[in-house]
Amino acid sequence: MKFAVIGGDRRAVLLCSLLARDGHRVHSFALEKAELPGEIPKAGCLQGCIYGADCVILPVPAEKGGFLNAPYGASPCRMDELISALWPGQIVCGGKLSEKSRLGMIAAGLHPEDIMQQPEFTVGNAALTAEGAVAALIQNSERSILGSRALVCGWGRIGRILALRLRAMGAKVAIAARSPGDRALARAFGCRPLDYSQLEAELDGFDFVINTVPAKVLTDPMLCCLAEGALLLELASPPGGFDRTLAENIGIKAVAAPGLPGKTSPYSAAELIRDAVYHIIREQEE
Repeated sequence: MKFAVIGGDRRAVLLCSLLARDGHRVHSFALEKAELPGEIPKAGCLQGCIYGADCVILPVPAEKGGFLNAPYGASPCRMDELISALWPGQIVCGGKLSEKSRLGMIAAGLHPEDIMQQPEFTVGNAALTAEGAVAALIQNSERSILGSRALVCGWGRIGRILALRLRAMGAKVAIAARSPGDRALARAFGCRPLDYSQLEAELDGFDFVINTVPAKVLTDPMLCCLAEGALLLELASPPGGFDRTLAENIGIKAVAAPGLPGKTSPYSAAELIRDAVYHIIREQEE
């Protein structure tokens, strides 16, 4: 098969090599600033990259503010320009495709597939994120995980896996969740469950506070209750769970760490993307 890998970070660079190693033809675009193996051409134009491609692979996330997510690209590329250049019938895989882009692709006769909707990818990506979060806690704090008191806000995939990782390393873990069912499950996993209404009275007891919820669950008054020396770690996408500027202004160390798999384990993350793309192609063929 011929793959066109367009835009992306270190994961996209490694993905090109993985696909070529599997025996596929791989062309790239908007990776001009990246170091790629010699057998993978850097197309001089978008049309040259996508011509004859069976599958077009966009980044995870695919876009930012209407533009292709392309930190290694030589120049910005608008998503509508990208979509108009693609050929009807092509499979287009990317992460967090906007509704506008998805509908535009369908109207153009393309087959858009969101990698973030693939269960195996989302679980694997959550595991890599949790692993990266542990590394971020160690790198940004003078405390050890062992014996620490950690609060994880959110009981989604990342929150659950992270809580278990921290417990396995000897931390005393509490979980903040809105759903009574989620709190009950957290208790069953050996974590102390908390409702968000309880946090203001509890926050001074934590060394680490990790947010996984893309909504402001830690209010400004709550931040003032954190203990001196506590570390705030933001894993959620904007707007995030707290006001990072306020936290820093009142002396609380706050670290934003979105997109950890692409930073801490890009090779494993690229393998996840490759496997998700292969699964999508098999489904299309069936």
